[in-house]
Amino acid sequence: MKKISAKKSLGQNFLKDKKIIKKIVDISNISKEDVILEVGPGKGSLTEVLLEKAKKVFVIEKDLRIIPVLEEKFEKQIKQKKLEIIVGDALDFNFSNFFKNKDYKIVANLPYYITGKFISKSLEDEKNQPKSVTLLLQKEVVERITGESRAGDKILNNKKTNILKLSVEVYGKPKYIFSVSRKYFSPQPKVDSAVLFISDISKDFFIKNKIKEKDFFKFIKLAFCQKRKKIIKNLSQEFKKEKLLKIFDELNISKDIRAEDLELKDFKNIFHKARLNT
Repeated sequence: MKKISAKKSLGQNFLKDKKIIKKIVDISNISKEDVILEVGPGKGSLTEVLLEKAKKVFVIEKDLRIIPVLEEKFEKQIKQKKLEIIVGDALDFNFSNFFKNKDYKIVANLPYYITGKFISKSLEDEKNQPKSVTLLLQKEVVERITGESRAGDKILNNKKTNILKLSVEVYGKPKYIFSVSRKYFSPQPKVDSAVLFISDISKDFFIKNKIKEKDFFKFIKLAFCQKRKKIIKNLSQEFKKEKLLKIFDELNISKDIRAEDLELKDFKNIFHKARLNT
């Protein structure tokens, strides 16, 4: 098999530990009826284990050098139609058109540089969100999304929130599963990784609360536009300050609070009242 070296421009870091790969697949809760989408399969280490568990696996690979390697390694599974290779950029992938309302799950070792965009793209999909998402990401990103950090076996909770965390919580339940040392990758990255699992994915938050996604995200971005300033100062660019002060008083929220100190339910309540009082 042709030797492939990692391409720095594509953020490639190949996971080489089989025990960790198996652990990632195990926590993804894959059955023989599941269809899986994997992004950036690299040399196919994760793909190989996914094929043992799932009904069918689709992989998206941007690096043309890797395609013949995957075709050779999985020749049998491709002929059996258990594996399909999609050549292209995951950020250009149209989930709705491809899966056409069929259930699927995402499992991937994502290049760090596409993390935020890919998570948003998959969860925000207009017609067909994944049933669950399992991602091996930069450890710091998983900490930001879950509000949890790990120091050995010790779990530390961070009460601060951020746009990325809220952008995931509106669609599902994110969970920090376990950390993965940088030593298990080739080439070795400068930072450690962690596994993020997102379950219960839906648009119920928007449907039940009668909120348009576009409007809510615009509101959230405004709330965080100047992170160190009080949220009322940021929101007053769009809403009248005196009305905001009244809303915060009604909700028993301090007028001096910053956006990072609020939770999703607080943003929902402020949004509803601010919209009604414009």
